[in-house]
Amino acid sequence: MHIAAIVCEFNPLHNGHARLLSTAKERADAVVCVMSGNVVQRGELAVADKYTRAVHAVRAGADLVLELPAQFTLSGARQFAAGAVGVANALGADTTLLFGSECGDKTALEAAVELLRSDKVNAEVARLMGCGEGYPSALQSAAVACADTHTERAAALALSHPNNVLGIEYIKAIIDTGAKISYDTIVRPGYDERFAPTSSAVRDAALCGSDVSASVPDFVASSLSSISPTFANRDERLFALIKYALPHMPAGIHDDREGLSDRLKAAAASASSLSEYLASAKVKRYPMARIKRLTLNALIGNVLSHSDLRASVPEYVNVLAAKKCSADKLLGRIHAAVCATRRDLASFSGAFALTARADELFEAVCYTFARNARFI
Repeated sequence: MHIAAIVCEFNPLHNGHARLLSTAKERADAVVCVMSGNVVQRGELAVADKYTRAVHAVRAGADLVLELPAQFTLSGARQFAAGAVGVANALGADTTLLFGSECGDKTALEAAVELLRSDKVNAEVARLMGCGEGYPSALQSAAVACADTHTERAAALALSHPNNVLGIEYIKAIIDTGAKISYDTIVRPGYDERFAPTSSAVRDAALCGSDVSASVPDFVASSLSSISPTFANRDERLFALIKYALPHMPAGIHDDREGLSDRLKAAAASASSLSEYLASAKVKRYPMARIKRLTLNALIGNVLSHSDLRASVPEYVNVLAAKKCSADKLLGRIHAAVCATRRDLASFSGAFALTARADELFEAVCYTFARNARFI
């Protein structure tokens, strides 16, 4: 059985995601999603709980949805990719990690991987960051400056697009970890807000109470409508927790550097709203997503280092949803303990601890949900 593995958030699942799942089904016998849980990589709480979003994925064509643990979700592209590859690798060798990229060119992305392994590029990245430039910008500038051949120059240009960069990190993670899976990419289409809104646009509209039924499948629109009363005062509830917890955050929060945690503490003490807190905490060198991730890592007490994450292997996989007709065959091939209930996860309380805290944070701010896999 050939499996297409897709790393996703589906926050929420929209019509473009449904088309991606349909394309994946044409290329494989089964589609498995590795999905972020109740916290997502932009450093926010998901618009709907992880089990609801996993059901959306199955209804849109996925055969199985597994959770990407929170410690990987709330990290940078390199660690995020490594965690996703680790989960996908547990599916076995006949698995292809299928990801979207702006270029849609596997060869160009592989060339970029080789370019980024250059000592010359890495030295230039370090120099630029020492001058105050942020990592994404420094990476692209260094690659462009150090590219000597036509192939390298084309590879360097690919770094200007975020999904290309994430795809490069998937390839690097597969190579560096010795994962047995293969990989491939498809063109991620450009978005025209008039015809194909992005997840951000759909999410923002839903949170504001606007009708999103033209942009999402009917079952997603129905789910969002049913939980829409919980959207009110979400920011206020999250800020109340930030105001209370951040002054007492422990030292060594994941990805804290250059006094960022002190800046967050000061911002929390002086701000009177979430938007004011974020505006005060933001610094030019780091993107807003980095500030938001650090905030959520502080709230769940994530003190894992980058080396801790690199050393992590999937002791378990947490099943969020699956098709009944294919569940046994897919779950039986996984090279890790399979968990589908809270009782199953109790055996992995240490590895699951941060994800459990992320679930508690979601419930405190948004709404409660049943924590068992859904078989449809």
